[in-house]
Amino acid sequence: MKAIFTLLTLLFVLSFTEQAKAQIQVELKLNRNLYVAHEPITGTLTLVNRAGQDLIFGDSGGQSWLDFTVTDGRGHLITPVRNQLNERPVVLSSGQTYEHKVTINRYYPMSTIGQYRVRANVSFPQINRVFQSKTLSVQVTDGQPIWSQIVGVPQGHSRAGTYREYSLMTYYHGARSKSLYFRLKDSDSGVVFKTYPIGDYMSLRKPTYAIDRQNQLHVLHMTGPQKYKYTVISIDGDPVRQANYFEKNGNRPSLKSTDFGEVSVVGGFTEEEMSTPYEHSEFRRLSERPPGLPNF
Repeated sequence: MKAIFTLLTLLFVLSFTEQAKAQIQVELKLNRNLYVAHEPITGTLTLVNRAGQDLIFGDSGGQSWLDFTVTDGRGHLITPVRNQLNERPVVLSSGQTYEHKVTINRYYPMSTIGQYRVRANVSFPQINRVFQSKTLSVQVTDGQPIWSQIVGVPQGHSRAGTYREYSLMTYYHGARSKSLYFRLKDSDSGVVFKTYPIGDYMSLRKPTYAIDRQNQLHVLHMTGPQKYKYTVISIDGDPVRQANYFEKNGNRPSLKSTDFGEVSVVGGFTEEEMSTPYEHSEFRRLSERPPGLPNF
C-alpha cells in the first residue's frame, strides 16, 4: 500500500510539473553566438502565457523575476556583479507573447576569452516555481588591433584631467563578414567603457582617423566597393555622427584637419549627391540663368 501511495504521489508531482511548464513558455535567443570581449552580449527573452489567466511578473522578497545562470568553459558558475537585475514588472495577459530585450554581460562578467553557457530563469511566485530556458553557448574572443591613441578628457567634463584610450580593431563575424570595432578604456586602470562595431570593413584601404580639438575621434573607413563610412565618436565613446560617402571617377573621400583642430571629410560624394540625377547636378534650368545674359 505504501509503495502504491508513493507511486501516486510521484505521478501527481510529475503531472503538476508538466502542467506548470505548459503554463509559461520561456525562450532565450542571442543575437549571435560569437562576440568580441566587452561587447554587449544581447538577445531576446520571449515569454508566452498559456495559463488561461493574466499573470504578473515582478520582484518578490527583494529578488528580481528574471536572472540568468552563466557558467564558463570549465563549468564554473559566474557570479553577477550586482545583487539583482532590477527588471521592470511585466503584466502578461492570457495568451499574450512578450519579448524582452536582454544584455547578459550587463550583470555577469564575461570579458575573459573563452566559451560560456547561458540560461534564463523566470520566477513566478504565485505557484512558487522558476521556469527556465534552454541553455545556449556563446563564444567570446577579441579582435585584431590596428590602432590606439591616449587622449585627455577635456575641461568641462566630470572626468576632466583623466586619460582615456581610443582603439580600433577588426573582427571576422564569419568566413567573409569583417567589421571594424571601436573600444574605449581608462588608460590608467584599464577598465573598458565601450566596445562595439562601427561598420562593415573592407581591407582594400586602411581606415584613416583624426582627433579634433575636443578630443573627439573621427574615423573614415571603407565598407564596400567605392563605399565609405564616416564616424565621429565622443570622449565618452558614443557615436555622435555617422554618414556614408562614395567614391566616383577617382574622387575619393578623405579626412582633413585644420590648424585650429577642426576635422572634416573632403572629396567623395554623400548619399544625397549620389541619389541626385545627373541632369540635375550637371545642368541648370533656363529659369536659373543669371539676368542680363543674351538669348541665343
